[in-house]
Amino acid sequence: MKRFVLILAALLSLGVGAAAKVTLPDLLGSGMVLQRNSMVEIWGATDGDRAVKVVTSWNGAKYSAKPDAGGNWSVKVSTPEAGGPYSIRISDGDRILLNDILVGEVWICSGQSNMEMPLGGWDHQRVKDAYETINDAASTPLVRMFTVKRHNADTPQEDCTGEWKRSTPDALRYFSATAYHFGKTLSRFMPDVPIGLVASVWGGTPIEAWMSVATLESIPGINLPLSKSLYWDVVHTGQLFNGMIYPLRRFTARGFIWYQGEANLVNAGDYAALTVAMVNEWRTLWGNPEMPYYLVQIAPHSYDNPDGTGLPLLVEQQYRIPGLLPHSAVAATTDIGHRDCIHPPYKKEVGERLAWLALARDYGVRDLPVTPTYRSMKVEGDSIRLSFDGVSTIGNCFRVHGPKEKLVLKGFEIAGEDEVWHDAAAEIDWKTNDIIVSCPEVPSPVAARYAFHNWPGEANVVTDNGLPLPMFRTSL
Repeated sequence: MKRFVLILAALLSLGVGAAAKVTLPDLLGSGMVLQRNSMVEIWGATDGDRAVKVVTSWNGAKYSAKPDAGGNWSVKVSTPEAGGPYSIRISDGDRILLNDILVGEVWICSGQSNMEMPLGGWDHQRVKDAYETINDAASTPLVRMFTVKRHNADTPQEDCTGEWKRSTPDALRYFSATAYHFGKTLSRFMPDVPIGLVASVWGGTPIEAWMSVATLESIPGINLPLSKSLYWDVVHTGQLFNGMIYPLRRFTARGFIWYQGEANLVNAGDYAALTVAMVNEWRTLWGNPEMPYYLVQIAPHSYDNPDGTGLPLLVEQQYRIPGLLPHSAVAATTDIGHRDCIHPPYKKEVGERLAWLALARDYGVRDLPVTPTYRSMKVEGDSIRLSFDGVSTIGNCFRVHGPKEKLVLKGFEIAGEDEVWHDAAAEIDWKTNDIIVSCPEVPSPVAARYAFHNWPGEANVVTDNGLPLPMFRTSL
């Protein structure tokens, strides 16, 4: 017996028979959703030197990877069409079994507090119809959710903290309301396709926080000194990118949805350039220059002055983004803001509108609502004719939001050479879907604008499909 113990001790001292320890990042766990029809990465670390073997249940394929000097390993596995549940076995002597894995569509959901706001709401701030949504969790069994724990870091991190959750009332109560309604709408149109939602959010953060310092400093023409003085601290610029975006880059995803902007009213003029830089960096990280990016128009809110124009100036920049960034679009919110609360309760509408963009552009669903956007103007005597994209005389006409007996278009203003704005009467040309605006006080108009205030409470133009006309100005 003593001789056996001595022999065993000698073998263990040589590493023979010693059990290695395989570890995985939190993103790779039971209950996760993997992107379908892709080569997705499975990666981790081991404290041994044996090859790590990976077996996927959907096709029985076997993969192997030798760990590097630091014990890190990685394999690319082929995923099938949507389906599941499946399992993945991982072993280098130490065995890990991941089960209840679904294969479908994965989206990264990011931004500040309006993306962060959970279905359960916050104190004195509630999400519309949240009770019904939470208690109807069983209607979305193929939606899975992962929330990245808040983390700022001085250097790029390889892992984040979080856990995949199934659609249960408890899980929904604490998950992003906008992201969930986005996923729920996708699931409604594609009932056999699992949806994975990865929420990386932090309230009050500017867009600068979500890109690397190197990328931010490489952007010519932005107001960097202002940005530095406002946001250059451990909670903001570069820190969240390092801790909450960089660790996600190896997890294959279809695209990004984004709800942020309120924290950038102070430097609104930079917003389009900053967005293009951020999205291009993210696309580079994920190795896909065509990943779709859909953002939410920040919603009307009074801020410190309901008549101010800080918000529409940023919204103006948001609607420039699709012209500068391929595979991007904006979900309009002119009709679903809140005068006194910066967190409007209408997260279902926001999530649905984001999903309609993805469904139409990425999944081939036809005849979904389209947001009208300003195209051009023409002065006609004492009037201005406004023309729009996204409307037609058949199927997506303009109408007025509100009771039919009050068919009066509100929210328009015009100005002459003196650049003084006046409320304008407006009417729809039903033959063209143009809108004609005029005002007796402005006999020679040169410019028009619509809903161009922080809180444009009376603005009421929508389409037959219920999508609002975004705030805009023709010039000045």
